[in-house]
Amino acid sequence: MQKICSKRNLIYKLQNRKGLIGLDNITLELAKKIGSYAEDIVAQEYGMKPFSVAICDKDGFLVLFNKQDGAKLLTINLTPNKAYTAARMGVSTADFLKRLQQENLNISYFADDKFVGMPGGVPIYNGQQQIIGAVGIGGLKEDGEIAAKVAAAAANL
Repeated sequence: MQKICSKRNLIYKLQNRKGLIGLDNITLELAKKIGSYAEDIVAQEYGMKPFSVAICDKDGFLVLFNKQDGAKLLTINLTPNKAYTAARMGVSTADFLKRLQQENLNISYFADDKFVGMPGGVPIYNGQQQIIGAVGIGGLKEDGEIAAKVAAAAANL
């Protein structure tokens, strides 16, 4: 099977090269900073729309979840699963969706009920280019774009 590595994933890796040196997994402290940054970027660039954010560790286990008042209820399950999928597959959920489509695969092929093929999940890399976790954004039409910005900024938080 071919692993899709988009230009966007390469950019995330390059932007994170300088930061998070030596960190091998997301900490609660870093997850809180990432969640706060997500709230700030949505408020500044997307008009304070209600959304959910999830941050998981390198194995896909949830470290932080925040559903803002007014965010869609379906984001309670979907957003953490976006982060989980990005961490487990090592690519953004948008790229995972492309793979499913290009290889004509059913998501059940992977035998993991938590996997989702919707934009909004992006892996976070340390300075050694290892995945240390992932961020998931849900409830906004710009989920993938926001998650990419948040993941790229994680190295500087």
